[in-house]
Amino acid sequence: MGGLPWHGRSAPGRGGLGGAASPRATCPAWGAEVVSSNIVGYEKVNLVSGFNMVGVQFVQVGTEAAKDLSDAIQLDDKMAGFDEDGFYASKLKIWDGANYTTYGWSGSSGTDVLEDSSLDNKWLNADLEEVDETMDKGSAAWVIAEKAGTMTVSGQVPTSATVTIPLASGFNMVANPYPVTVSVSDFGQLDATFAGFDEDGYYASKMKVWDGANYTTYGWSGSSGTDVLEDSSLDNKWLNADLEEVDESIAYGQGVWIIAEKAGNIIFTNPAQ
Repeated sequence: MGGLPWHGRSAPGRGGLGGAASPRATCPAWGAEVVSSNIVGYEKVNLVSGFNMVGVQFVQVGTEAAKDLSDAIQLDDKMAGFDEDGFYASKLKIWDGANYTTYGWSGSSGTDVLEDSSLDNKWLNADLEEVDETMDKGSAAWVIAEKAGTMTVSGQVPTSATVTIPLASGFNMVANPYPVTVSVSDFGQLDATFAGFDEDGYYASKMKVWDGANYTTYGWSGSSGTDVLEDSSLDNKWLNADLEEVDESIAYGQGVWIIAEKAGNIIFTNPAQ
């Protein structure tokens, strides 16, 4: 009891805006490392070549509003805008609960592909146009980097006591909205309407974390008093397949998959309050 069956469900596949097809996989590698952060300032994240699941913790300065996509995530100036075939060299993929939208990094102007300097260093669509897209605190996305480098997220750290992020039934890309590293067990609280286990004794909602080589899946315990979980100290935590807390952490700036049994919310509490 308490195992983690996957029932053959893989995370949504990946593709790109032109060029070679992206490798088929269930979830991207976590390749980011936060190296600095300020209350009003920035965080700089190291990217590996290829897939990086990254999260956003900053909002517009002086507000709690979401940031425009190109302001939310900036790649460093080592990242070219286009490859030799004229396709975007680095891409960003955003999951909306049902489909991906893919954008490309423009880099610097003056190439045969992009001559308009007003579009320098922005995320553009397949028609080389700016997009009306934002990234809010606690959102996550894939940055598919052409090579190792860095990205910068800047703005103001959220000041609210809690942040509630809506979840769709199924796959959701989520990040901790506050710039702190947290243990896996304490990564966000599913709301009280979520059961811990289904009728067969398996975790009803799960979290998947990629370590660069393998996936680790955790399950939401819900409330105690069931035939599966009787220890109240393990209430409302993310546990492993043996119904145990784990000595693992999730860095700020890192995204994860939350596979929700149904629509609902995940709630994060401000550690400074």
